[in-house]
Amino acid sequence: MTRRTLLGLLLPTLLLLAGCTSTARFPDNPPLLSARPGITPVTPDSTMVLLTLSGGGSRASAFAYGVMQALARTPVGESIPGSSLLDEVDMISAVSGGSIIAAYYGLHGDRLFRDFRSDFLERDVRDEIRQHMVSLENLSRLSSTTFGSGDILDEYFREKLFGEHSLGELFDDQGPVVVINATDLFKGSRFGFTPELFSLICSDSDHFPVARAVAASSAVPLIFTPITLKNRAGSCDYPTPRWIRIGLKEQKDNPRRYRLATTWSRYLLQPEHPYIHLLDGGLADNLGLRALMDRIIIHDGLDEGLGKRVLGQAKRIVLIEIDAAARLPSEWEMQPDHPPQSVILDAASTTPLSNYNFETRAYLHSQMGPWLRDNGPGSCPDPANCQPELYIIEINLEEGSATLNGAPLSNLPTDFRLPPGGADALIDEGDRLLQAHPEFRRLLRDLKIEDGGER
Repeated sequence: MTRRTLLGLLLPTLLLLAGCTSTARFPDNPPLLSARPGITPVTPDSTMVLLTLSGGGSRASAFAYGVMQALARTPVGESIPGSSLLDEVDMISAVSGGSIIAAYYGLHGDRLFRDFRSDFLERDVRDEIRQHMVSLENLSRLSSTTFGSGDILDEYFREKLFGEHSLGELFDDQGPVVVINATDLFKGSRFGFTPELFSLICSDSDHFPVARAVAASSAVPLIFTPITLKNRAGSCDYPTPRWIRIGLKEQKDNPRRYRLATTWSRYLLQPEHPYIHLLDGGLADNLGLRALMDRIIIHDGLDEGLGKRVLGQAKRIVLIEIDAAARLPSEWEMQPDHPPQSVILDAASTTPLSNYNFETRAYLHSQMGPWLRDNGPGSCPDPANCQPELYIIEINLEEGSATLNGAPLSNLPTDFRLPPGGADALIDEGDRLLQAHPEFRRLLRDLKIEDGGER
């Protein structure tokens, strides 16, 4: 069949679709019938582990897989005999590509190491989604102004990864609290898929699909349309949180909390903001750190942000930051030619985001700094009254030495497809970088674990 013949067959269909705009619409987020509490507090334990997973498509998921694999191979047995350091994880905050593996682990636990590679990492997800979009049914639906490619991404995640599992399952007591983060497009702020924020907009998180939250977190602009929520604020009995009322009066005394309170209070002006349009979480925070940082800002410090009861029993706080950020192509600095528009757009978005990431990390570490104590002899004569020991472990793909086809792994594109051998290389590098990290080695010594085994 010639190209002209094929075009002749398709043209009438395409013209018909163009002339008949679909009435397809995104699925509504369910209304809240009764007020819900905030984020479930982490479980009191001697070792508190917090994970943050960055964006970066399949590259980020594979790199995080390697780090989580190393944690799963590290025995602890403090809470439950035979448990691993991965079992000790209390909270995971993730964006974009990191949110895919975070949600999968939050729902399926150790099944991650059996099925996630075949379910996601080893698939050409980009091509599969493209095939979904060009089907006749979806071409028709995509002509609607209230249904877009972001909704197709949601449907793909439901079919392939998450089924109809709800957000409530990421906040139960069956595993770590998992916070999926997106970006509110027109407020420019982080939108965390949490019971607290859902209660503010009078929506029921217990019946909101995990797949839709992950689609919002992964919806790269210009490729996917936003995931849209209906703002129902004021239609339920959820009271305005006390911290918002306080924060709105602190413009000079506490400008960070004032800014956060101002952003959240806009949702309460429901007639002015009846819809919420969400895109890639990396636009507001590509490290996944701001969920923890915002809790510190809201509650005036680490004590209230994580809970005094929890910190009172913790001997160790372990923050593991997994950063799979891409490296900008440097070959254009070697020639006078104008870079193509795609490269310019990538650099124009990546550079300010990198600067923002640095400031986010620096602020969070400065707030956690007081928890770092002198480890010298006699520094804490009364262990019962000591502050928890803090371990900050930054795992950065750019600092790795592994390559694929002669290029650094951080050069792999931010996409839903990995080249042959890419998943294995990223997993191995994540595993290796964690095990080699000095702070991780110190943690193992303090836990009396060396080389993957108790002693």
